[in-house]
Parts: sequence; structure tokens; C-alpha cells
Amino acid sequence: MGLPATSVTRVSAALSLVALVTVALSDFLLTGFWDRNAMVTSVVADILVLIVGVAVVNEFLSARARREWRLLSDYGFVELGEVTRHTWVMLAQHIGVGKRESLTLSELRDLVHAPQADEALRELALAVATDESRRRSLHELVADLADNARARLGRWAPVLVEAPFPHSMTRFVRLQARLTRLQTVLWEDSLNWRPSYEGSGDAEWIAERIANIIQLGSELDLELLDVVEHPDLWGWGVKTPGAEPAR
Repeated sequence: MGLPATSVTRVSAALSLVALVTVALSDFLLTGFWDRNAMVTSVVADILVLIVGVAVVNEFLSARARREWRLLSDYGFVELGEVTRHTWVMLAQHIGVGKRESLTLSELRDLVHAPQADEALRELALAVATDESRRRSLHELVADLADNARARLGRWAPVLVEAPFPHSMTRFVRLQARLTRLQTVLWEDSLNWRPSYEGSGDAEWIAERIANIIQLGSELDLELLDVVEHPDLWGWGVKTPGAEPAR
């Protein structure tokens, strides 16, 4: 599903207008021909006018369809932005970056992007990855987050595949892929299986992946908001209490 195509009718209308102008000019040069063929003259004129009329109506209907499609695609990006935000916030809270009960979203984001935040995130995540009970709860959280993100992506991919923002969609797919691989690694670890995937049984890899997802998500949710034409319709506008302005 994507934006309606109007190129064919636009070309037809343009050619018809050219033909109408040509016929009109030929009326001065070939007056005798048109006088002798009145029926042909009438049929040609009617056909050309019909083509132009159809093109005008189609352009109107296509413009309305594009507005409706944009509204639908906006909601799709809002949903992807919400699941992205939920993902990085929940992971950041779980490893101990901060709690939303005491921090605004902007303050939590500032902590994630503070100087030396990369190393701090990895250390916090490593502490979780090397603790058996905390790693078990991490697996449960990541499984829920991955399933939610996968469901949203599957729901909106047919609508957004032709959206004019491929970079944002690609980054969301990358986030989902990394989250799913982390889920797989933690799942295998929870079964005490011998490692068979990259990262399985490797606490350093798990910590690196968690830190990467948090930082990618904390950038991507704002990027997804940027491409929404009317974020205020969905409660994402700057007038929404606690909302962040788009970058």
C-alpha cells in the first residue's frame, strides 16, 4: 500500500491539451477539412475534453487519497515511535540508569547521552548480565519488548514500506533485529544450552547489545516523531504535557 499513482492520467491530460490546442490551430489552417467532416470534429473534441475531465477528477480523488494515506502513515510512525520509546526506557530502567518515577523523559535521555555514557551503560548492563537472577528478569523483559516491537512492525510494514522516509524505517528494523537477537541469546542462556549463536554465554556481548539498543532507541523515537506531519493529533505535540519538541 502506498501513495496513489497519477502519472498516467497526468500524461494523458497533458497530451490531450496539446491535441486540443493543435486542433484549435488547425481550424484556421484546415477549415475545409473540419467543415467537410463535422462528425469527426465533434467526436475528436468530445474525446479530448473527456480525457481532460477524467484527469481533473482523478487528480482530485488522488489528492484526497494521499491526505488519507498520510494520516494513516502518520499513525503508523507514531506507533513505531511509541514502541521504540518504551523499549529503550524500560531497558534503561532495568539496568539502573534511572527511574521514570523520579526522572522526566528528557532527563533520562540526557543520562543516556551524557559524556562517557557508552562506558557507563555497558558497565550497568554487564552487572545485570553477570547476575543470574537479574539476567533471568532481563530475559523476560526483552522477550516482551521484542514481541511487541515485532507485532507493531508486522502491522505497519505493508503501509509504511513506500513511505518517503526509508531511513527511519530501516533504523527501526535494525532496532528490532538487534532486540530479537538479544532475546534469542538470553532464551538459549535460560535453557542452559551450549552456545550456538553469536553472543550466547557472553556477558560482554549482552552488555554491549543492551547499551547499543538503548542509545539507538533514544535517538530513533525522536527521529520517528520528526516525520509525523501533525504529531499533536496523536498526543506527541509540543503542547502535550511532558512532551519533547522534535529535533
